[in-house]
Amino acid sequence: MQEFKKMEDISENIKQYVNTNLEIVKLELTNRTAIIGSELISSIVIGLISFMFLFIFSIGLGFYFSELLNNNFYGFSIVAGFYLVLLLCIVLFRKKLIQTPLRDKIIRKFLNND
Repeated sequence: MQEFKKMEDISENIKQYVNTNLEIVKLELTNRTAIIGSELISSIVIGLISFMFLFIFSIGLGFYFSELLNNNFYGFSIVAGFYLVLLLCIVLFRKKLIQTPLRDKIIRKFLNND
């Protein structure tokens, strides 16, 4: 009878251990998800503000070149050409410039608690 009681105690301890480990995993996952989510939202906000600045600056630059060249088409074409060259560079080197560093950062955030 005493052996049966010991088995029950061991069984109960194992259940508590498993439940405690599950709670720890849940808390760690919640923490990492919150960190990644907050960084994602702050990155989106920074990206939107940067886009607005770049958009307005580009319009101003287009008008500046238009004034220098006395032709609106040429002024804005210079700005558009710059963005075309930038787009081609990003498309050609996207793995090295964007995909690999972003993937590594996401993996680091999931594995570490930084």
